[in-house]
Amino acid sequence: MHKKKISILIPDGEGPVLMIVLNCLSEVKGLKIHVMSDDNDIPMKHSKKVSKFFYRPKTDSDSDYINNINDIVKHHSIDLIMPIFEDGIRIITKHKNLITDTTKLALLPSYTDFKKAINKGTLTNFLKELNLPYPKSQIVKTDLKFDISKVNYPVLIKPVESAGGGNGIKVFREEKDLIAYLNSDKYNKTHLIQDYIEGYDIDCSVLCENGKILAYTIQKPNMFAKSKFAPQISFKFVKEDKIFNQVKILMKSLNWSGIAHLDMRYDENADDFKVVEINPRFWGSLEASLFAGVNFPHLYCMSSLNEQFAMPDYKLIDFMLMKGLVKSIKNNKSQLLKLKFIFKNTPFKYMINDLKPTLYRFRSFFLRKTGISKKRN
Repeated sequence: MHKKKISILIPDGEGPVLMIVLNCLSEVKGLKIHVMSDDNDIPMKHSKKVSKFFYRPKTDSDSDYINNINDIVKHHSIDLIMPIFEDGIRIITKHKNLITDTTKLALLPSYTDFKKAINKGTLTNFLKELNLPYPKSQIVKTDLKFDISKVNYPVLIKPVESAGGGNGIKVFREEKDLIAYLNSDKYNKTHLIQDYIEGYDIDCSVLCENGKILAYTIQKPNMFAKSKFAPQISFKFVKEDKIFNQVKILMKSLNWSGIAHLDMRYDENADDFKVVEINPRFWGSLEASLFAGVNFPHLYCMSSLNEQFAMPDYKLIDFMLMKGLVKSIKNNKSQLLKLKFIFKNTPFKYMINDLKPTLYRFRSFFLRKTGISKKRN
């Protein structure tokens, strides 16, 4: 709870994590949330958790985007500018000098460190410099100029910068299939070829200030949406000192400020944990960390406003996102009867406590389906 009402502006409300960030912030009294978005139809504009919604059409001009932020901050007594997703964070870190009052910015990395973290190629080189475990990787462009002799199969191929949701990630077990795929690539993107690590995924979420970790959780997924490269929808929180110590070195070396989510993988052959990528933004399992005892968005606000707090501990709970719950119920109808688990280990309570966005989401889904059926007829 804050001594005075704090007005927060989320300038990138079109980001897919808005709902879960708002759910976490709704647990705290004394916060007034303003949302700016270039999409006037987002369901969360109807949420009772949003004090004011500002529609500002998408523009190719970064300075226009910053000017929109400055205008809202000036006329609505905003205390904190808190971007939540990659594009907004990228623009603000790049053009920080254009923000009228930079003291109102949430903790953010430098633009140089942001680029170093989000690009898998530069991150790989940085991990190598730090002598931290990482999957053997090399950059490849569509002209196929890379050393095929250094590829050990099976391999992953992925976009150098995250496409989100596991999009663009493929596994190849033979050279001829990899070459055929690269020859057919129509997108003219730079890719990363990476050794496929036998083992399991494990993630670490952090909040940092000048390289110091202020809060963290570690979670191991046990269910994925569609494939093992798709977002995790059910997981268990764990403690793992090896991971924390590695992440501590990495974040300190990046002099990281703000939030980040590290995708990692346990290598069963090398018996170590390898950093696969860093997502320099809020993440899909944010509500899970909240239920485990770490409210990252609120702690982010506190640290950005120079409020002190002790590093929170977290509970070793199991948690399912709504997609995980639906999938679980489809597989076993008796899950419907586990009401205590549903209320304490899923975000179900947020859906029923804030019905308007849910209804608008269903309405949009229905209209899309209706439109498709009409076209087919």
